[in-house]
Amino acid sequence: MSKYGKVLSLVLIAALAFAVIGLAGCGTTTEKPATTEEKPAVDLKLVTAGQLTAGSDTSFPPFESMNGDVAEGFDVDLLNAMAKEMGIAKTVFKTEIFDTLIPTLKAGGKFDVIASGMTIKPERALEIDFSDPYFDSNQSLAMKTGGKYAAPADMSGKKVGVQSGTTGESWATENLKPAGATLVPFKDAVQAFSALQAGNVDAVVNDLPVTAEMVKDTTKGLAMIAQIPTGEQYGFAISKDNPELKAAINDALAKVKASGEYGTIYKKWFGVDPE
Repeated sequence: MSKYGKVLSLVLIAALAFAVIGLAGCGTTTEKPATTEEKPAVDLKLVTAGQLTAGSDTSFPPFESMNGDVAEGFDVDLLNAMAKEMGIAKTVFKTEIFDTLIPTLKAGGKFDVIASGMTIKPERALEIDFSDPYFDSNQSLAMKTGGKYAAPADMSGKKVGVQSGTTGESWATENLKPAGATLVPFKDAVQAFSALQAGNVDAVVNDLPVTAEMVKDTTKGLAMIAQIPTGEQYGFAISKDNPELKAAINDALAKVKASGEYGTIYKKWFGVDPE
């Protein structure tokens, strides 16, 4: 081999060596290094994996009611939107009598959250946790069209329908019963207003937005006679044993409000923009 050939061979050997080193270096950079900054998503504790199950009095329009076998209403649409923000693909509503919702949630195993136009109250918060408020409400008094009410004394000797376990029942107990009214409890608002239309009670005390929905059909001959300022706020209820779900619900509610989707849902069911 010539001197020139020996030099060429050495150059080729060196070039191959550098190429091998270069390939080895490329191989190490394709692997993603582990990092302690990445945090896994919170694994929410749900009754059914991949599904947010809500307990609800589904006779409380326009918040929740049944259209055949399907729940619909403001609470239903809002919770569906929140579930998507939480990465939960499916939401299921299970019908429950209102005054059994809290004990059933506490017992566990049936639903994850109460979505039922439930007013945030200190005594309730002793038993369950509430989300941030999502709706402002007052109470109201309904009678047949042409009825008169100006003060609790006007209900003396009259029968007043209320829904068991509600803030409407509490207000009537504190204000109308001492004035001489007889309170007639019903398991849901629809039954109370049906009794009013049939003449079985003289008035109904119920949440204002629900009363507005119930008297919308003028052929029923019912009217909202008085608005009662109680300054209530609704919240979703969660078990005290599930703080991660509460945090996820509050985060999702904030995102739905910030995106404008809350306002769209509100206008769909109440015909106006939220204040």
